[in-house]
Amino acid sequence: MIRSMTGFARAEAECETIACSVELKSVNAKYLNLEVYISGGFSEIEVKASRYLREKLRRGTVRAYVEIYFNESVGDIIRPDLGIASAYYDALNELADRFRIPDRISLDTLSKMKDVLKYRLSPSVNDKIWNCLKIALDEAVNKLNEDREREGENLAKALVSYLQRLKTIAKELNTRTEGLLEYYRELLKRRISEVLQTEVDPSRLEQEVAFLAEKADISEEIVRLESHIDSFKNLMKSEKECGVQLDFLCQEMHRELSTIAAKSKKAEITSLSIEGRTLVNKIREQVQNIE
Repeated sequence: MIRSMTGFARAEAECETIACSVELKSVNAKYLNLEVYISGGFSEIEVKASRYLREKLRRGTVRAYVEIYFNESVGDIIRPDLGIASAYYDALNELADRFRIPDRISLDTLSKMKDVLKYRLSPSVNDKIWNCLKIALDEAVNKLNEDREREGENLAKALVSYLQRLKTIAKELNTRTEGLLEYYRELLKRRISEVLQTEVDPSRLEQEVAFLAEKADISEEIVRLESHIDSFKNLMKSEKECGVQLDFLCQEMHRELSTIAAKSKKAEITSLSIEGRTLVNKIREQVQNIE
């Protein structure tokens, strides 16, 4: 089963005095690009959440938005920085004296100054937050994967349709190779006659036809193309992440079809090759969003 890299999920958890909410947004990317945002002074928790999500996710640009709430007091977690508060107080009073401003410095004003009030989480509080957050993270990741799988089902339907047509093209290419010797014989005979305006030596003609047929043989490319199509289908059924392998197979299928077009002088084969490469490009566009 293939899984898209595009998805969204939201989850919440509540444990005693702590509540957490997690929102995950994911879009396609070649590798895993993870960004975790937690408002407030939870830098340690943010690092833990980032490491934890990296173990759960493989590919995609994923943004995690985390909110942490305290339903009631959990101890001495906000402390004033008395040194910074004193510096602000003195500086503001100096401004008031200098410009003869009658207002005195209030607690409300002082508390709004940067870094006057700071988070200081004890190890026990950190552990409680992390244990609660892990529950929300696990639920969010599960929901995200479910959303990605639903999107993957839609991608799979489109891919199966493209692959069926590509398989038909491979069979048509194989059919078009029948009678190539006669085709090249008539082609050479006509061109030589047009240029030299004379009869063609039959033995020399057969040598040239054999050389051209060998040089333009596309049977190996068709076999490899069909093999890549089968490998692609099998990978789509795999339970593992297969986006990188599918992208590689797209490159290989495109290469085989390009070689077929370069080798063949037959218009029908060239036309089929062009259609095949167009299909492979469409497949590759879809593959870019597969995990």
